[in-house]
Amino acid sequence: MALTEDNNIAQLARPLPVLPLAALDRLARLHAENGEASHLARLLRNAIHAASLFMLMGSCVLLLGGGATIGRNFSWAVLVLIGVVGLIHSYIRTDAAPSGRAPASQAARNLRAIFFYLGIAWGAGAFLALSSALPASQAILFAVAPALLLALLLKDGASLAAFQAPAGALTIGAAFIRAWPDAGLDALAILALQWGLFGMLTVRRRNPLPPGLALH
Repeated sequence: MALTEDNNIAQLARPLPVLPLAALDRLARLHAENGEASHLARLLRNAIHAASLFMLMGSCVLLLGGGATIGRNFSWAVLVLIGVVGLIHSYIRTDAAPSGRAPASQAARNLRAIFFYLGIAWGAGAFLALSSALPASQAILFAVAPALLLALLLKDGASLAAFQAPAGALTIGAAFIRAWPDAGLDALAILALQWGLFGMLTVRRRNPLPPGLALH
Protein backbone atom coordinates (compact mmCIF):
# COMPACT_ATOMS: atom_id res chain seq x y z
CA MET A 1 0.00 0.00 0.00
CA ALA A 2 2.81 2.36 0.93
CA LEU A 3 4.59 1.45 -2.31
CA THR A 4 1.51 2.38 -4.37
CA GLU A 5 1.22 5.73 -2.62
CA ASP A 6 4.90 6.42 -3.24
CA ASN A 7 4.45 5.65 -6.96
CA ASN A 8 1.47 8.02 -7.15
CA ILE A 9 3.41 10.79 -5.44
CA ALA A 10 6.33 10.25 -7.82
CA GLN A 11 4.04 10.49 -10.84
CA LEU A 12 2.46 13.69 -9.56
CA ALA A 13 5.88 15.19 -8.92
CA ARG A 14 6.97 14.67 -12.52
CA PRO A 15 7.03 17.92 -14.53
CA LEU A 16 4.26 18.30 -17.10
CA PRO A 17 5.34 17.91 -20.72
CA VAL A 18 6.34 21.21 -22.33
CA LEU A 19 4.73 22.13 -25.65
CA PRO A 20 7.28 22.57 -28.43
CA LEU A 21 7.99 26.11 -29.59
CA ALA A 22 6.42 25.37 -32.97
CA ALA A 23 3.11 24.49 -31.32
CA LEU A 24 3.21 27.61 -29.15
CA ASP A 25 3.99 29.73 -32.18
CA ARG A 26 1.10 28.23 -34.13
CA LEU A 27 -1.24 28.76 -31.18
CA ALA A 28 -0.18 32.40 -30.94
CA ARG A 29 -0.74 32.91 -34.68
CA LEU A 30 -4.20 31.33 -34.47
CA HIS A 31 -5.06 33.62 -31.58
CA ALA A 32 -3.90 36.67 -33.54
CA GLU A 33 -5.80 35.58 -36.67
CA ASN A 34 -9.01 35.01 -34.71
CA GLY A 35 -8.65 38.39 -33.04
CA GLU A 36 -8.11 40.14 -36.36
CA ALA A 37 -11.08 38.34 -37.96
CA SER A 38 -13.33 39.42 -35.09
CA HIS A 39 -12.03 42.99 -35.35
CA LEU A 40 -12.75 43.17 -39.09
CA ALA A 41 -16.22 41.69 -38.61
CA ARG A 42 -17.07 44.35 -36.02
CA LEU A 43 -15.66 47.07 -38.28
CA LEU A 44 -17.79 45.98 -41.23
CA ARG A 45 -20.94 45.68 -39.12
CA ASN A 46 -20.43 49.19 -37.76
CA ALA A 47 -20.51 50.72 -41.26
CA ILE A 48 -24.27 51.23 -40.95
CA HIS A 49 -23.85 53.01 -37.61
CA ALA A 50 -21.15 55.22 -39.12
CA ALA A 51 -23.57 56.16 -41.91
CA SER A 52 -26.15 57.28 -39.34
CA LEU A 53 -23.44 59.16 -37.46
CA PHE A 54 -22.40 61.18 -40.51
CA MET A 55 -26.00 62.03 -41.35
CA LEU A 56 -26.53 63.29 -37.81
CA MET A 57 -23.26 65.25 -37.68
CA GLY A 58 -23.84 66.82 -41.09
CA SER A 59 -27.33 67.89 -40.10
CA CYS A 60 -26.02 69.46 -36.90
CA VAL A 61 -23.37 71.46 -38.79
CA LEU A 62 -25.91 72.78 -41.30
CA LEU A 63 -28.52 73.62 -38.68
CA LEU A 64 -26.18 75.25 -36.17
CA GLY A 65 -23.68 77.01 -38.40
CA GLY A 66 -24.28 76.62 -42.10
CA GLY A 67 -22.40 78.60 -44.72
CA ALA A 68 -23.35 81.89 -46.32
CA THR A 69 -25.38 80.44 -49.19
CA ILE A 70 -27.85 77.63 -49.67
CA GLY A 71 -25.89 76.46 -52.72
CA ARG A 72 -22.73 75.85 -50.69
CA ASN A 73 -24.64 74.04 -47.98
CA PHE A 74 -26.36 71.86 -50.55
CA SER A 75 -23.08 71.06 -52.32
CA TRP A 76 -21.48 69.94 -49.08
CA ALA A 77 -24.55 67.93 -48.08
CA VAL A 78 -24.39 66.07 -51.41
CA LEU A 79 -20.68 65.28 -50.90
CA VAL A 80 -21.33 63.84 -47.46
CA LEU A 81 -24.42 61.97 -48.67
CA ILE A 82 -22.38 60.21 -51.35
CA GLY A 83 -20.10 58.87 -48.63
CA VAL A 84 -23.09 57.82 -46.52
CA VAL A 85 -24.49 55.87 -49.47
CA GLY A 86 -21.08 54.22 -49.85
CA LEU A 87 -21.16 53.10 -46.20
CA ILE A 88 -24.66 51.68 -46.58
CA HIS A 89 -23.65 49.85 -49.75
CA SER A 90 -20.60 48.42 -47.97
CA TYR A 91 -22.78 47.18 -45.11
CA ILE A 92 -25.27 45.55 -47.48
CA ARG A 93 -22.54 43.76 -49.43
CA THR A 94 -20.66 42.45 -46.39
CA ASP A 95 -23.29 41.85 -43.72
CA ALA A 96 -26.84 41.93 -44.99
CA ALA A 97 -26.08 39.88 -48.13
CA PRO A 98 -23.76 37.06 -46.96
CA SER A 99 -24.19 34.97 -50.13
CA GLY A 100 -22.17 37.33 -52.29
CA ARG A 101 -19.92 38.99 -49.75
CA ALA A 102 -16.28 39.75 -50.44
CA PRO A 103 -13.47 38.48 -48.16
CA ALA A 104 -13.33 40.44 -44.90
CA SER A 105 -9.87 41.86 -45.60
CA GLN A 106 -10.91 43.16 -49.03
CA ALA A 107 -14.18 44.53 -47.69
CA ALA A 108 -12.28 46.32 -44.91
CA ARG A 109 -9.94 47.93 -47.45
CA ASN A 110 -12.94 49.13 -49.46
CA LEU A 111 -14.57 50.48 -46.31
CA ARG A 112 -11.41 52.37 -45.35
CA ALA A 113 -11.33 53.89 -48.83
CA ILE A 114 -14.87 55.15 -48.20
CA PHE A 115 -13.72 56.71 -44.93
CA PHE A 116 -10.89 58.41 -46.83
CA TYR A 117 -13.44 59.89 -49.23
CA LEU A 118 -15.59 60.96 -46.28
CA GLY A 119 -12.56 62.69 -44.79
CA ILE A 120 -12.23 64.71 -48.00
CA ALA A 121 -15.96 65.43 -48.09
CA TRP A 122 -16.05 66.43 -44.44
CA GLY A 123 -12.97 68.63 -44.79
CA ALA A 124 -14.56 70.34 -47.78
CA GLY A 125 -17.20 71.56 -45.36
CA ALA A 126 -14.59 73.89 -43.89
CA PHE A 127 -14.72 75.76 -47.22
CA LEU A 128 -18.41 75.30 -48.01
CA ALA A 129 -20.44 74.97 -44.83
CA LEU A 130 -18.61 77.04 -42.20
CA SER A 131 -18.51 80.76 -41.59
CA SER A 132 -15.39 82.72 -42.55
CA ALA A 133 -15.31 84.21 -39.02
CA LEU A 134 -15.33 80.88 -37.21
CA PRO A 135 -14.22 80.89 -33.55
CA ALA A 136 -11.41 78.51 -32.61
CA SER A 137 -13.64 76.33 -30.43
CA GLN A 138 -16.06 75.63 -33.29
CA ALA A 139 -13.30 74.99 -35.81
CA ILE A 140 -11.61 72.49 -33.49
CA LEU A 141 -14.94 70.82 -32.72
CA PHE A 142 -15.72 70.49 -36.43
CA ALA A 143 -12.46 68.65 -37.11
CA VAL A 144 -12.02 66.65 -33.91
CA ALA A 145 -15.54 65.59 -32.91
CA PRO A 146 -16.07 63.28 -35.93
CA ALA A 147 -12.67 61.65 -35.35
CA LEU A 148 -13.46 61.08 -31.68
CA LEU A 149 -16.86 59.55 -32.43
CA LEU A 150 -15.40 57.32 -35.15
CA ALA A 151 -12.66 56.16 -32.78
CA LEU A 152 -15.26 55.17 -30.19
CA LEU A 153 -17.47 53.48 -32.77
CA LEU A 154 -14.97 51.71 -35.01
CA LYS A 155 -11.94 51.15 -32.75
CA ASP A 156 -9.88 50.82 -35.94
CA GLY A 157 -6.76 52.93 -36.34
CA ALA A 158 -6.51 52.53 -40.11
CA SER A 159 -10.09 53.73 -40.69
CA LEU A 160 -9.61 56.61 -38.28
CA ALA A 161 -6.40 57.73 -40.00
CA ALA A 162 -8.02 57.40 -43.44
CA PHE A 163 -10.73 59.83 -42.35
CA GLN A 164 -8.86 62.28 -40.16
CA ALA A 165 -5.83 62.85 -42.40
CA PRO A 166 -7.78 64.57 -45.23
CA ALA A 167 -10.41 66.03 -42.89
CA GLY A 168 -7.80 67.62 -40.65
CA ALA A 169 -5.59 68.81 -43.51
CA LEU A 170 -8.48 70.47 -45.35
CA THR A 171 -9.78 72.12 -42.19
CA ILE A 172 -6.34 73.50 -41.39
CA GLY A 173 -6.00 74.68 -45.00
CA ALA A 174 -9.35 76.44 -44.78
CA ALA A 175 -8.28 78.13 -41.54
CA PHE A 176 -5.36 79.85 -43.30
CA ILE A 177 -6.88 80.33 -46.75
CA ARG A 178 -10.09 81.84 -45.38
CA ALA A 179 -8.16 83.74 -42.66
CA TRP A 180 -10.08 82.44 -39.69
CA PRO A 181 -9.46 84.55 -36.56
CA ASP A 182 -7.39 81.89 -34.74
CA ALA A 183 -5.92 79.95 -37.67
CA GLY A 184 -2.64 79.09 -35.92
CA LEU A 185 -4.37 77.88 -32.78
CA ASP A 186 -6.83 75.89 -34.87
CA ALA A 187 -4.02 74.12 -36.72
CA LEU A 188 -2.04 73.22 -33.59
CA ALA A 189 -5.08 72.01 -31.66
CA ILE A 190 -6.44 69.94 -34.55
CA LEU A 191 -3.10 68.23 -35.16
CA ALA A 192 -2.48 67.54 -31.48
CA LEU A 193 -5.95 66.24 -30.69
CA GLN A 194 -6.50 64.19 -33.83
CA TRP A 195 -3.16 62.42 -33.85
CA GLY A 196 -3.09 62.09 -30.08
CA LEU A 197 -6.39 60.27 -30.42
CA PHE A 198 -4.96 58.08 -33.18
CA GLY A 199 -1.93 57.25 -31.03
CA MET A 200 -4.07 56.23 -28.04
CA LEU A 201 -6.25 54.04 -30.24
CA THR A 202 -3.22 52.36 -31.80
CA VAL A 203 -1.67 51.58 -28.42
CA ARG A 204 -4.95 50.25 -27.10
CA ARG A 205 -5.40 48.08 -30.19
CA ARG A 206 -2.24 46.11 -29.39
CA ASN A 207 -3.96 43.50 -27.29
CA PRO A 208 -1.48 41.22 -25.49
CA LEU A 209 -1.85 37.48 -25.76
CA PRO A 210 -3.41 35.61 -22.85
CA PRO A 211 -1.00 34.59 -20.06
CA GLY A 212 1.19 31.71 -21.16
CA LEU A 213 0.95 32.54 -24.87
CA ALA A 214 3.11 35.67 -25.02
CA LEU A 215 6.22 34.81 -26.95
CA HIS A 216 7.86 38.22 -26.93
